[in-house]
Amino acid sequence: MVVLVGDEILRLGLTALLTSLSVVRQVRDCVTWDDTEQIIRAGEADVVLLHESDDEWQRAVEGGGFRPAATLMLLHDYRASDQLFQHPHTPDGFVVQGNLTAETLTTALQRVTAGEVAMPSLLARDLMQRVGASTPHQRRHRAALTPRENETLVLLAQGLSNKQIARRLQISSHGAKRIVASLLMKLDAPNRTMAVVTAINSGLIQQGVRTSQK
Repeated sequence: MVVLVGDEILRLGLTALLTSLSVVRQVRDCVTWDDTEQIIRAGEADVVLLHESDDEWQRAVEGGGFRPAATLMLLHDYRASDQLFQHPHTPDGFVVQGNLTAETLTTALQRVTAGEVAMPSLLARDLMQRVGASTPHQRRHRAALTPRENETLVLLAQGLSNKQIARRLQISSHGAKRIVASLLMKLDAPNRTMAVVTAINSGLIQQGVRTSQK
C-alpha cells in the first residue's frame, strides 16, 4: 500500500496508523505520483491512499497503465467538493479525516479491495441532498435500466458486495456480478463508486436511499 500525501506530518501519521493494521502487509509513503508509479510498476502496491487537497490525486486516479487496484481518498470533512465528482475518474472509496480510526480505515480498505463502495453514509447523504436541491435540467440523461438493475443499483449505493446483493435478490453470485457489470457499462462508470455518483447525479437514486457504512 502507498500513502500519497504531500503534508509530511499527516503522511507519517497515516503511515504509522496503517502499519498497525492487520489487513495491511506493507506501507510505503510518497510525495509525488512519479514515486508511486515506480512502486506500482514493481508490483508493491494494490491500494493508494490520497488526500483531497493534493493535486497529485488526479494523476493517481487516472494512473494510465499503472493505476493501482484501488484508490482511497481522505477528505477534510463529509462534504466533498463538486469538482471531485465532476472528474471523469473518481477514487474507489473515501474516508473522513475527523472520523479516522483503525476500525474505519480497516473497513474502508476491506471494501475497496473487495470491489465494494467505501463511502461514509454522511457523505452519501450530502451528495443526495445536493442532487435533491438541483433542478431537473441540471441532471444528466438517465440510463435505461431494467427493474432488476434498479434494485441492484440501490443495493450498490448501500455498499453491498456482489455476494450480499445476490443474497438480497436471491440470485447467484455470478448473476449479481453480471448485473453490476451491466450497470457500470450503462452508467459509463469505471468503478462502483463512480456508478453510484453518476446514478445520484442523474436522479436514478432518490434521497431516501440509505447507505450501510457509518
